[in-house]
Parts: sequence; structure tokens; C-alpha cells
Amino acid sequence: MKKCFPLFTILYSTFLIWLKRGVDKIIAEEKKKSVPDIFQSISIIIAARNEIKNLPNLLNSLACLDYPRDKYEIIIVNDHSNDGSKEYLATQKNIPNLKIINFYSETPPLTGKKAALQKGIENSRFEILAFTDADCIVPVSWLQEINRSFTKETDYLLSYSVIKRKPDDSIIRLKNFERSVNYALAAAGLYYKIPFTSSACNMVYRKKTFLESSGFEGIGHLRSGDDDLLLIKMMPKIRKAAYNPNTAMQVTSIDGTNRKKHHQTNIRRASKFKYYPWWLKGLCAFIFIYFCLFYIALWQAIHKKSGKAIKLSLLLKTAAEFAFSYSHLRQIGRSKLAFLYPLQIFVFPLHFIFYGLRGTLGKYTWK
Repeated sequence: MKKCFPLFTILYSTFLIWLKRGVDKIIAEEKKKSVPDIFQSISIIIAARNEIKNLPNLLNSLACLDYPRDKYEIIIVNDHSNDGSKEYLATQKNIPNLKIINFYSETPPLTGKKAALQKGIENSRFEILAFTDADCIVPVSWLQEINRSFTKETDYLLSYSVIKRKPDDSIIRLKNFERSVNYALAAAGLYYKIPFTSSACNMVYRKKTFLESSGFEGIGHLRSGDDDLLLIKMMPKIRKAAYNPNTAMQVTSIDGTNRKKHHQTNIRRASKFKYYPWWLKGLCAFIFIYFCLFYIALWQAIHKKSGKAIKLSLLLKTAAEFAFSYSHLRQIGRSKLAFLYPLQIFVFPLHFIFYGLRGTLGKYTWK
């Protein structure tokens, strides 16, 4: 332990510094972009299953988009809903450019959300495909930001999403902190062209890139993975990837307030581990082992059974994590969440370990 934990800490901290460099670089590239002279045509695709409670907020936000009406379309795929979504969507014909696809058939080997998204992509008219979730609210400037970020060389674009919370809901604050870490990891991966992770609720890519990567082929039978597993497939075909952290492009997730559903979502995401490439499995295993060692080292430090090397390692870990997390929080306009880091020192590793183990069981509920 005296040698193992310090060595792991050096590797872990070096990795975080390397990630921070990637995040800083890709955001610096984004800031250099200017408003283009043209408006590109964009297809918005949303899969919705039993989202009757969230659809009004989503559609209200889509109806307010500030973008030329002849330059975008909205495709909502009603995916086997039985909660009144079909009837509600039929009454929303006043929303500009809205196309409803009622999808109640089976298209094996595709299943779940991927089958619905495939249907939406097949019916889209434009080359640039923008995705969000039915439990989200998009900003008025969403398409304008996509248009600015999506240059001729760009094939993939990711932006941030924040969970809406009640003023007194501290749990959601913690989740938003964790969310920022995941997005920072995704942003660094896009810069280095190493697909660590992604998020489907604020994601844009070219139809050509999707088709050249064979779309959901090979992953279509999985309930999850329409973001990260797809990105792993697409990355060899991506010329340039971008990350836009501006608040003008950030979407708001409403569903995040449902804690039971959030728990099941975490299990579903962790269950994809066995489908990751070997290098990503190795990285996850390294972090899992390191976090286990961290709790042992912390226990030793609390009980005054640790040496100087262990204490210095704990300080190095803290400094590297804070620098990495605070830098991204500041860049996405959420720097106030940094005050949660002292709590996340203890919570985040436990969260990672728990869902890492729980996800291997592969049992979860999804709509």
C-alpha cells in the first residue's frame, strides 16, 4: 500500500492534467469560431416514449427556436407510447416544421430508443442531425449555436446539459457536479479523438458520418449506447469533433429530478461496460482499483496509520481533481458548484464503485 497508492496517484493525477489540457484546447478552438454568413439546414430528431408529462415543455421550447423556418425540421418519433402522447402530439400541428412519426412496429435487431432514432434518421431531410431527449428543454439560441459550431470540417458536436433542480434540492446539485465531470471527460476525448464517453441529450453529427459508420449495426440490440457506443463506432470516420460549452447551447434536463429513474439510468449506463473496447475497460478498471485504494488510504490517514507518502498522495489527488473539475465548471458557467468538491471527494469514488459493481448484474428497468 505504501508504494502502490502513491504510484497509482501519480498516474491518476497525470491523467487528469492531460484531460484538463484537452478540455482547455477544444474550448479554445470553439471560442475562435465566428458567426457564419449562412444558415445551415438542420434536422432535429427526438425519440419519445411515454413522455406525456415532459412533451409540453419540450415542444414549447422548440416552438421558440430563433432560426429561419425553412432551415430546420423537427422530427419526434412517438416510440410505442401508451400514456396519451400520441393523442397529445396530434394536437400540436401549430408548431413550425413539426413532423410526428408514430412508431409502434418492431425492427429487429434494433430495439428500444435506437430503433426509434433510426426511424427518425431515415425520415430526415437534412445532413446535419441534432439530437436531444424528450425530457429536455432547449434554449432559443440552440440552432444558432449549432450553426456556429458546426463548420465544414466538423462531423460531431457535443454540448452541455444541466439538470433542473428545486431551490432546496442538494442532491441535484451533487448530480450536476458529477455531470460536469462526465462532460469534461467527453470533451477531452473529442479533442484527442479518443471516445471516452458522450451524451445523447445535446449531440449533433452528420448523417453521412452515421451511415459511413454503419449506424447502430452491432449495438442496436442494446438498450443503451446511442451516444458513447455510437461515438466509438463513428470516431474513425470523424474528421473534426467540437465541444460547445456556451450557456446559449446548454439544454435543461427535467427528468433528472426523478431520483428512482436516475438510479436506473446509472445502472443501465454502467451495464455497457462489457461492450467497451479493451482500452476503455482497462481505464475503468484502473480507476475502480484506484478509488478502492483511496478509501483504504483515507482510513489509514484518519487513524494516523499512514506515512508521509500516503498523505502527500492524498494532497496530490485532491489538487489534481479540483483543478480538473473547477476549470470545466468555470468554462460552462457553473463555477458555484465547485463548493461541493469537498463532499465529492468522498461521494464520487463511492458512486463509481457502486454502479461499477451494480452495472455488471445488468438488471434494470427502462420504460
